[in-house]
Formats: sequence, C-alpha cells, structure tokens
Amino acid sequence: MRRRLRLAERFFEPTIIVTSLGVVIILLFADVVARFAFQTSVPWAGEVARFAFVYMIYFGISYAIREKRHLRVTILVDAMPRALRRWTLAFAEAVFLAYSIAVCVLGIQITANAIERGQSLSATQWATGWLYAAIIFSGALSALRLSHSLWRILRHGEEPLRADTALEDEGLKPGEARS
Repeated sequence: MRRRLRLAERFFEPTIIVTSLGVVIILLFADVVARFAFQTSVPWAGEVARFAFVYMIYFGISYAIREKRHLRVTILVDAMPRALRRWTLAFAEAVFLAYSIAVCVLGIQITANAIERGQSLSATQWATGWLYAAIIFSGALSALRLSHSLWRILRHGEEPLRADTALEDEGLKPGEARS
C-alpha cells in the first residue's frame, strides 16, 4: 500500500501535465489542419485545449515546488550565516505556504460562485466550476508540498535545493541529462 502511495505521489502531477500537454498539442494541431485543409474548424477544440492548458499550468506549480524548481532570488540568503539562513528560508517557505492556502481558499470561493451562477463554457457546455477547480487543486497540493518543505527545514535544517546544487549532488554538470 505504501509503495502504491509513493508511486501515485511521484507520478501524479507529471501524468496530468504530460496528458494535458498532449491534449493541447493534438487538439490545436487538429484545429489548424481542419481550418487550412477543410476550411472548417473544430468548435470545441480551442475550449478543451484551454481547459487542458489551465490544468497543465496549475499542476506545474505544485510540481515545481515538489522538485524545488520554482523561481527564487537567493542572493541575500546566500550571503547570510548558515544559522540565520535556515530561519530566513523557513520564513520564506511559511509566507509561500500562507499564499498557497489563500489561493486555495479564494479558489474555493471562485468555484462556488461559478457553480452557484450556473456558468458553463460555450462550446462544450462544461461547468466553469471544473475549470476553476484547478486553482483549488493547485493551492492544496502546493500547500502540502510547502508544508513538507517547511517541516524539513525546521526539523532537519535542510535547505531547499537549487537546480545547480541538485545537479552537483548527482555528479552531473549543468547541461548534462539525468539518467
């Protein structure tokens, strides 16, 4: 059971991201071919591609947090003594965590408003609540990832890795691929 949970945790976001990207590419390609070759369009293709794009972006946020690849400016933190750096990083993670929780809460409000109003997408007639639900999922996953990161910083004194540090730890140079 634990192994299955680890596999799900490891592949959840990448599966959604890759599937969404595939949907975007296939549908937009099909729509372009339909327009130029057959002088028609697939009315719902743009809407479904937009839907998939939104999910790809929002799940990409939590994936970047999990992989410690989100953008940071660390010039001041890097210049601090190690003891102070730990608490500064913990504060930064806590602020990011609060932001993610706020995004989740506001996403719930936006989704509830859309459902209450009965809004739907024009071509597919899907409820816009499903589109806005990406905000909730992303905020909740990001909050979970950040909670874990904050716990590791406070409990073990671990610093979030930067991309170049992660490569060095694996014995790779920048530009080399991981196996």
